[in-house]
Amino acid sequence: MLFFYYLIFLFFFTVVLRPFSTLIHELGHGIPALLLTDKKVTLYLGSYGDPKESFKFTIGRLELFFNKKPFHWKIGLCVLEKQTLSINKQIFIDLMGPLASLALSLVLSYFVFFSGLNDNVKIILFFFNVSTYYDFFINIVPSSKPIELHDGTTVYNDGRQILNLLKFKNLPVEYNIAGKHYNNQEYSKAAASLEIVFEKGYQKDFVYQLLISSYLQIKDYTNASRVDNLYSRKFKKTFNSNDYSNSGLIKSFSDNYDEAIKDYDKAIEIDPSNSTALNNRGYTYNLMEDYENAVKDFEKAISLEDSFAYALNNRGFAKIKLGLKEDGLADLEKSMTLDGTNSYCYLNFGVYHYDNGKYEKALEYFTKAQELDATTYKLDSYLKNVKEKLSL
Repeated sequence: MLFFYYLIFLFFFTVVLRPFSTLIHELGHGIPALLLTDKKVTLYLGSYGDPKESFKFTIGRLELFFNKKPFHWKIGLCVLEKQTLSINKQIFIDLMGPLASLALSLVLSYFVFFSGLNDNVKIILFFFNVSTYYDFFINIVPSSKPIELHDGTTVYNDGRQILNLLKFKNLPVEYNIAGKHYNNQEYSKAAASLEIVFEKGYQKDFVYQLLISSYLQIKDYTNASRVDNLYSRKFKKTFNSNDYSNSGLIKSFSDNYDEAIKDYDKAIEIDPSNSTALNNRGYTYNLMEDYENAVKDFEKAISLEDSFAYALNNRGFAKIKLGLKEDGLADLEKSMTLDGTNSYCYLNFGVYHYDNGKYEKALEYFTKAQELDATTYKLDSYLKNVKEKLSL
């Protein structure tokens, strides 16, 4: 009989109380968002943004998705329709979720310790109260562990997001301008604005990260290396996986392969699922002509992201160099279907034909790669070699 009551309690706690706690938390975000904006707010209960297999309810501008599996309702997500909000408003919306959980906890504490309710009811409320306090603390205490959403993007818990937003307060206007340029893929302008931010003395870790990324996007490895060296001196102890991966990429394109491998090793040690670091380490192994280790890295990257065009392209090159030409060609063809504007894919098609003695065809692909991106690494060397073969 005791076991039967335990099962009833467990079911009631999991299917009713925990979902209610999650809903209160997400409404804590959602209601302020409705009050502070004029656009739609979407709440997900039981998923991190997946509308499939969910019941949908709409109340004015509030949209709710309840997962059909109640045992999943211990997680939730609040999504605002895309719009520009002040940092103060964002902080307030993020903060209200944990505060809603805390308010529920305090109400439950009153009924548990000060009301005249039946003892059995108090026991149930006590465990529910512990759960709500737990919700509050795991959301308000900043965590460095990312939360992967349904669309593959990542976010952090409320405490970490609030902490990150506080970092942005009082930054000069040039930082916001840089962010807009970066989002519009105007990387040179973003870098110029961020340099002004540095000149004004705002040398935060996230400013370094954005500036390094901007220089990498325009393949200005000289300036990327300069900023990365400054960043390393000041923040090396707090480097994350992407920081090491970017540092390795700078070294790869500066012909400093051994040091680049060390950075990629560290990036992958911190985050074994960093497919970009795996791809970049494999690419560096290609440059070092260590094709067997390169293929291993590309295999891991593709297992994590099966439509990773760069990894497929790079694996194709490595296989060609290992003598597996038809397998390599298949990888290149699949990469081309995924990203037909990748200059490195045309470069590697050229290498395939060059290695088969078809120099005119190789020149055709090398020329196309040059049209797409004249700065493609090692392209000038391949063009020189094929023109010598053709006596051009």
